[in-house]
Amino acid sequence: MATSVLMTTEGTYPYIRGGVSVWCDHLVKRLPDVTYHIFAIVPSPKQPMCFQLPANVASCRPFPLWGTALPGVQEARFSKTYRRILNTTSDVLEREFLPAFAQVLRGLLGTDDSSERLASGLLALHEFFDSHDYAKAMQSPLAWSEFLKQTTAWYPSETPLTMEEATISMRWLARYLAILAVPVQPVDVVHASMAGLAGVPGVLAKLRRGTPFLITEHGIFLRELYLFLSRTDYPLNCRHFLFSLNRAIVRMNYAFADQVTTLGDFNKMWQLRFGAEPRKITTVPNGVDPSVFQPRPELRPARPTVVTLARVFPLKGITVLLRAAAIVRQQMPDVNFRILGEKADEAYFAQCMAIVREHNLENNIEWGETSKPAEELPKAHLFCLPSISEGMPFSILEAMLCGLPVVATDVGNVASVLGDKGILARPNDPEDLARALLELLAGPHAAERRDYLAQTGRERALADYTINTFTGMFRQIYEELVECHAETSPIA
Repeated sequence: MATSVLMTTEGTYPYIRGGVSVWCDHLVKRLPDVTYHIFAIVPSPKQPMCFQLPANVASCRPFPLWGTALPGVQEARFSKTYRRILNTTSDVLEREFLPAFAQVLRGLLGTDDSSERLASGLLALHEFFDSHDYAKAMQSPLAWSEFLKQTTAWYPSETPLTMEEATISMRWLARYLAILAVPVQPVDVVHASMAGLAGVPGVLAKLRRGTPFLITEHGIFLRELYLFLSRTDYPLNCRHFLFSLNRAIVRMNYAFADQVTTLGDFNKMWQLRFGAEPRKITTVPNGVDPSVFQPRPELRPARPTVVTLARVFPLKGITVLLRAAAIVRQQMPDVNFRILGEKADEAYFAQCMAIVREHNLENNIEWGETSKPAEELPKAHLFCLPSISEGMPFSILEAMLCGLPVVATDVGNVASVLGDKGILARPNDPEDLARALLELLAGPHAAERRDYLAQTGRERALADYTINTFTGMFRQIYEELVECHAETSPIA
């Protein structure tokens, strides 16, 4: 019988494009004998699907965090919802809901740092919501009162929580915990594509049925959340609450995972720091298809061209690239930068366009999107990725296989991927990025240097970063988890 896997995602496959989505798509399609069920956390119920699901995906359930009138499961049959509401009386809430809710709050705030007690509280709520209404429980005076009591005691007296901050934080909590009202598909393995909220179904399945639980991380979720929160204008107390909530969830996920896969030493360092056990961590690098990504020198334009494949949002460092482009243009007026990727953050894109106007780069910057990177990468002399944070970018591996020399910032596992087959620059440093670009565009023997890095980079990618290698490793991990579970199951 085919192995069944519940793949849980957040803000990625199959609704939003990006590196993690590409990874999910590759894995699902390359393991056709594995039956997948997809549970996708999405920002809105109106989020369109942007990947075609293969035949071995038996089901796909989107779970919108926002955009619904009420948090929780929206049942198709009103009669079922009505019965849940009738069951959710004040007496039941006080007797069955409140103790578990209080336990979960203590775990999320860190006043009780036991991942086991946090998980048991989440499981109790999950089982409660099998037959009771989530929205009615979370909007009850009992829930609000308990939330205020615990958060008021948690914040320091010199920075007390205001009513507005409490309301914002409770709204976040109600949306996050709504995942507990969703039934978890019975499967052989739960495979979470990140260690955040998407890992909660894995913990619930582990506790309820003993299901093996696997986590794969690309970027380090908590680190990237910290970077994101540092740029927001949320009140400081709200940021503290959101980070504490996610930190507790990540630590719990690591504690209950049977195995954690990492892309390389950089990710492993952060995973250990946030509580993953060394014995559980296995390195599985990304891989791409060498039959698709191949050198096509006949497509290279006469004009010196740099290509970047990245979504336009802050962590990709596009503003840094634009400022570096202004420096490069001083020596190479005809240089062209092609930035291909979804404009995922309109406010950030507006900042980008302001830099373009400030430096009169209109004739040097080309914006666009592509669903066919293998056709666009060869239309350049080199590839540049200016990210502030990364895991192991598919775009770098794709560029290497296409025979493009790579200039990239030294973030995540980029240095270990490139070795000495690419040029590194300091992150968030336009001058150093321009230095690296000019080394391959205008430096002495630049053409010979590009040719050398193109050839040796492709050889390195073919040796270590192909799609068959990484999907084969996950097949083996699935088989080992299922076999181990069968051996330790009481039925066995």
